[in-house]
Amino acid sequence: MVKKSSVSQLRQGKGVNSLKNGVKKFDELNSTQLRWTCPETMFKFKTTTELKPLDKIVGQPRAVEAIRMGAELFSKGYNIFVTGISGTGRSYTVKKILEEVTSHKPELFDYCYVNNFENPDAPRLIKLPAGKGKEFSKSMSDAITFLRQRLPKLFEEERYQQSRKKILEHFQRKEKDLLHQFDEKIQKHDFVRGQIENEQGVSQVEIFPVVEGNAVQIDEVDAKTTEGKITKKQAQEFRKYYKLFHSELYDLSRSGMKLVLDMRQALIDNDKAAAKIEVETIFNTMKDRFPNEKVSIYINEVKKFIEENVHFFVQIDAPPQQNPDDESSQESDKFKLFSVNVILDNSSSDCAPVIIERSPTYTNLFGTIERSYDASGYWKTDFTKIKAGSILKADEGYILMNAMDAFNEPGVWVALRRVLIDDTLEIQPYDSFFQLSQLHLKPEPIEVKVKVILIGGLSLYSYLYEYEKGFKKIFKVNAQFDYETERTDEMIMNIARFVSKICNEDNLPHCTPDGVAAIVEWAAEHAGSQKRITLKFSDVADILREAAFYDRNSRQKFINREDVEKAIEWRRKRNDLLDDKLKLYILDGSTLIDSDGERVGQINGLTVIDTGTMSFGKPSRITASISVGNQGIVNIEREADLSGSIHNKGVLILSGIFRDRFAQNKPLYLSASIAFEQNYGGIDGDSATAAEIYALMSAICRIPIKQSIAITGSVNQKGDIQPIGGVNEKIRGFFEVCKERGLTGKQGVIIPYQNVSDLMLCPDIIKTVKEGKFHIYPIQKIEDGIEILMGLPAGEMDKDGKYPQNTIFGLVDARLEELRQAAKDQPGKKKKKKSKSKPIYRVKNT
Repeated sequence: MVKKSSVSQLRQGKGVNSLKNGVKKFDELNSTQLRWTCPETMFKFKTTTELKPLDKIVGQPRAVEAIRMGAELFSKGYNIFVTGISGTGRSYTVKKILEEVTSHKPELFDYCYVNNFENPDAPRLIKLPAGKGKEFSKSMSDAITFLRQRLPKLFEEERYQQSRKKILEHFQRKEKDLLHQFDEKIQKHDFVRGQIENEQGVSQVEIFPVVEGNAVQIDEVDAKTTEGKITKKQAQEFRKYYKLFHSELYDLSRSGMKLVLDMRQALIDNDKAAAKIEVETIFNTMKDRFPNEKVSIYINEVKKFIEENVHFFVQIDAPPQQNPDDESSQESDKFKLFSVNVILDNSSSDCAPVIIERSPTYTNLFGTIERSYDASGYWKTDFTKIKAGSILKADEGYILMNAMDAFNEPGVWVALRRVLIDDTLEIQPYDSFFQLSQLHLKPEPIEVKVKVILIGGLSLYSYLYEYEKGFKKIFKVNAQFDYETERTDEMIMNIARFVSKICNEDNLPHCTPDGVAAIVEWAAEHAGSQKRITLKFSDVADILREAAFYDRNSRQKFINREDVEKAIEWRRKRNDLLDDKLKLYILDGSTLIDSDGERVGQINGLTVIDTGTMSFGKPSRITASISVGNQGIVNIEREADLSGSIHNKGVLILSGIFRDRFAQNKPLYLSASIAFEQNYGGIDGDSATAAEIYALMSAICRIPIKQSIAITGSVNQKGDIQPIGGVNEKIRGFFEVCKERGLTGKQGVIIPYQNVSDLMLCPDIIKTVKEGKFHIYPIQKIEDGIEILMGLPAGEMDKDGKYPQNTIFGLVDARLEELRQAAKDQPGKKKKKKSKSKPIYRVKNT
């Protein structure tokens, strides 16, 4: 057990093996290691006006090769899913590559829908070579226009009228002969044919007996017998022959009706014969002009329909319409069934189509069938209302769209998957796809050959690849865009050329070499490493535009380092409201953070907060407390559901380190708790593992930790320090607090040694480190930070598995032994006698 009064003695070397001069020199970083500075001497230009603007894709060889392979390989399923962070040039790269691979012209086609005269609900599809669709539509329109003008005139010609007259006269003679034969037959028996009006007022043919030269109805025969004008025998004869002739009269009516039908058919055949020459001539010419099987089938149907419905083209006198426009509209609607609906015209295309669909709705992608409503509110549709979507427009080419936009639109993914698996497009309206309404029109499906390119995030791609049925089969190419690349002289010059390009395109002032150097340094800082440069060119362009904004009132004609640094500074100020608020809470004491003094079981960890627009670091108090017991290490954040899975893992690693260091020859007895104080929003990540280890050791051995030092670092079970993210933000966050309270020269930060190459600190921190007022210590193992924080060495285990008494590990080991003994000697504990019965096994939650 270590008494508080003896802590200073241990540090001063009293009673123990003293350190040289009482103080150990720790390795710390000098000011030259805290930031990489771009050498302006590498730029051999006075301004970027002298540079050739960047006109190629840089830093993305992996993605470029994947896109090129996917774009040129038209085998089934080789569609492309482009992943990467927004701003890395994904859309630009895809367009650039497609411009190169689409320079050749594939065989393109026009697609037309025409009326199906046999089944109007299933319009026929006609696929023609590019440019032939419009020609076919115009030829069909010209043919119908010609027939509308020619056929009425044809039926007015003398030759047609004569043939029609002969047919009428022929059937009139046959009808006359038929009636004459019947009249002669009934006259022999004193009957005559006439007409009578029935109860409904309709005239009908009837036969009448003739009495004294007058026709009488059959019902009057008995009266004439009573009057003595005819004998009873004559009356019986009249009734007998009436029945016979009346039956024959019905046969005569049927024969007459048959004559009428035969006459009509003869007239129709005459009309067909008259029109056939004209129809055959014009449509056979179209067949020769468009040698296509489906065109031939369609034209045969058209010819058959016209020949059987010649009256379509003959103006029939009708009552005048109140509105002449309605009359012309009805007339044009009547002839719509002969029109050709060219839904895709490739007559002006000279290369493979590239369609960029920025609004990938169901209708925009797959087309629709429009409807028109009449005055009564009833809708109607036909094959002329069929409209193509972007998928069909991209046939034999490419369609590019945002993956998240496509998946957010109802029905789009299901329909798109169906198209890519079957290579078939069925055009239906959106509401019909969801069966919200009935539509009896079912156009013939279209075989399509299209390459789909989706742009989205890696997480979306991974989810779809793992869980979405069929996704692996239809998106076999994943073009992965990197967000950073190695910092080379060539890449730096590419940044300079990119600056020249943006200045030209946006009409901005060009940059001087020091301005370009400042932008390159920011690009390295944005990548979070001295050895790498960001590939988020959109962000680089934004910095350049903002620097030009702050340069607008300057007398200089070019953007220099001062303008760039001002733009970077103001970008941070515009978005640091939360940073300022949290810093204010620390400075006014609302958030408890010490930056001086010492305390047992308490340490300053470093956290990063990301608001989306910016990231910033802030110190966070981590505390540990222990007691006698065997509950292990309790993560208070986890118990309160404020801890993420990675942070939970980091806390569990603490037990592994303690077992590795202090439980090799005896059991580990410890009850401890660790907490991020004043954490109300949750925490995740393992970068505080090192801080938690030091806080726990301090609580066990009762050696206080210097509050002037903050620490960040992940640790494995062997005590190796592992790199973390956001090192620049974390250092700056603690530095700003120390600076506001006043620098004492003792303050500093401990970081993993692997993060040294990631340092891109601001000039203010570099200056303070150079003056010796702030310190940055890199460490490789957990032992390296102990003496910096607690003033005593960690200690090394000897061959007997023990640590020196004047070390932190020795003190911790001794204290753990005290806790173990205390746990064993707790009052009220009695040893259980061994039972002879079967043992009972229990599972303890860990």
